[in-house]
Amino acid sequence: MSTLSPSFATLTKLKLVLSGFLLLPSLIALVGILLAFITVAIDRAFVSQVPAEQLGLLGLGVSGARSVLSTISGAMMTVLSLVYSLTLVVFTLAAGNIGPRLLTSFSQNRVSQVTIGMLGATFLYALFVLYMLVEHDEPRISTIVAIFLAAASFFCLVYFVHDVSQQIMVDNAIGRTQRAFRREIDRILLEEPAESEEEDRRIPRGEGTSIVADAEGYITGVDIERLLQIATENDCFIEMKVSPGDFVFPRTRISVQYGAEDKLAQKVRSCLLLADARAPEGDLRFHVYLSVEIALRALSAGVNDAYTAISAIDHLCASLSIMMQRGVPSSLACDNEGTPRVWCCLINLEDTVSEALHILRRAANTNFQVQLHLVKTIGKMLETTPSYYQKHLHEHLLAIASSAKNEIKIPLDRREMAEQLNLARGKSLYRS
Repeated sequence: MSTLSPSFATLTKLKLVLSGFLLLPSLIALVGILLAFITVAIDRAFVSQVPAEQLGLLGLGVSGARSVLSTISGAMMTVLSLVYSLTLVVFTLAAGNIGPRLLTSFSQNRVSQVTIGMLGATFLYALFVLYMLVEHDEPRISTIVAIFLAAASFFCLVYFVHDVSQQIMVDNAIGRTQRAFRREIDRILLEEPAESEEEDRRIPRGEGTSIVADAEGYITGVDIERLLQIATENDCFIEMKVSPGDFVFPRTRISVQYGAEDKLAQKVRSCLLLADARAPEGDLRFHVYLSVEIALRALSAGVNDAYTAISAIDHLCASLSIMMQRGVPSSLACDNEGTPRVWCCLINLEDTVSEALHILRRAANTNFQVQLHLVKTIGKMLETTPSYYQKHLHEHLLAIASSAKNEIKIPLDRREMAEQLNLARGKSLYRS
């Protein structure tokens, strides 16, 4: 069974700290301060004792060095403010035109983080070198390092502007979200389906002890290893009633325990990681709904961008097809002796695919171009999808046909839709 490590909660919280514009830029900026102390110490200990001509260095003198360092520190602070302003503008455009949940990927962008950190490091370096200068110091190495840092900051800024211009393009944003989606698919779903129809028969039947939540929030992680340990130590079976991405509130049933005399409520609750918002790690439905949201926003009356919706549908359906080819991992976890101990369904694949296609089908109901493309895309999915899932895709084709019969009035459009529907129905070529 695909599981999460016992330190999952700690790792998740650490990843949240590492993302954003706080930790990494701050660490890079602190390196700038440390570098200032090192270069000033080198200047005082070695370089200042030797004439600049012998070292091949330009002797600026104290006043010249102060002028260079002051110029660099002032320029870096101005550019740093510009970078932050530009980043906020990108956030605003992304939230309004693409989707607010994409802001997570923007804030985790390493180029932005490194650029902010580099500008901050150069500013603090120049500032601290200025602070440590005394009347007779000639900071030759310190000044040269400051110039190189300023040059490096310039190239970071150029690349930052290039990266921002690429990020804000909607097609690139869609591709970026799908790459993150595929990484989660590769991490969570196996190459071959691991779940069998007999597994649910191994769940104990009868009355068990219900365990309810004592807090509210989205489930961003389930520590299967810890649950397995708890069930083994207490010689019981724990059936989880929630999955990553579900929202729970106090008194919501989260699991049922069978066979244990002791109440394990608090221990089971500690295996769930709750947050105010859904997280992309471990939650495949988050990525599905993110792509659906982009398509819905493109099909809204205020935007009405059919081609963006088509692009989102193409990428999403490709990912859904891969998910159906892989199948879901086993929901059953057993101890070392093969005794069933934990049941936790990480994702209901049929419901997830059906819900995504239902939403897209309804949104495309009034847009013939998108509706026609959705039929073509479902036909492509039928070519690669195992027969077990094909019945769900055929249901969507029937629903589109029923809707088109009532909505499409132009004979030419009706004929084109009928042709595509017939072509799609005939593509059930793959058999598992």
